[in-house]
Amino acid sequence: MTVEQIIEAVRFCIDEESLNAAEFLDASAYDIGDATTDNGLMNNIIRSKIGDAVRWVCLYGPAELLSGSDEMRDGQLVDTGILVDVDGINPTPIATTGGGYINLPTDFIKLARVRCWSWHRAVINPISEDSEEYLQLYDPNGAEATADRPRAVIINRNKRQLEVWPTGLATYTYVADVGDNSFTTGTGDDEQVHYPLPPKVKTAFIYYLAYLLLSAYNDARSARMLEIAKMNIGRNG
Repeated sequence: MTVEQIIEAVRFCIDEESLNAAEFLDASAYDIGDATTDNGLMNNIIRSKIGDAVRWVCLYGPAELLSGSDEMRDGQLVDTGILVDVDGINPTPIATTGGGYINLPTDFIKLARVRCWSWHRAVINPISEDSEEYLQLYDPNGAEATADRPRAVIINRNKRQLEVWPTGLATYTYVADVGDNSFTTGTGDDEQVHYPLPPKVKTAFIYYLAYLLLSAYNDARSARMLEIAKMNIGRNG
């Protein structure tokens, strides 16, 4: 979505669209120099919160909703950068066990899937390192991880790690903290800033932006905007 499309969508969410539609759609309404007007102040708040809304979607959106892109450039889909595939990783063996670990990149937010070459299925939901299941992996009399029953664990250290049981050549996909994933097209008066977004989370993204905007104004409607945003990514709390 372009910044102009994002601003328009957010303002329609809160029923604050400009009374003068022609003026609202004029690109000059989004210039920094327009910040002295009510419309300009609101637009600039929305613009400044776009990155926060993208990160919220990355943090809380289910991986199955985070694929794809709504932006095209030169006839090709623009990658959002939210889902990252990593192939052919050799885990470091965990001494005296059948497991191995992978040091995760600094932009890692959460795991989407992992599979080792010998596994018969992928793991989407890693177990917790304080769970009974994890304890059994180290117990010679416990339930052993196998190709039919693989396990993955996120270890929350200073540098986060992904443990795979049983170990083997691994591929994994993770949700990344994309930061500012915008790109620009055109020049001068025709310049536009685009934010590529997964199509399935666009509604949640817009309503979360509306929540941030109304929160900035201490508007009680912000709670409803957040509720709708959460509902659109399947969160109840």
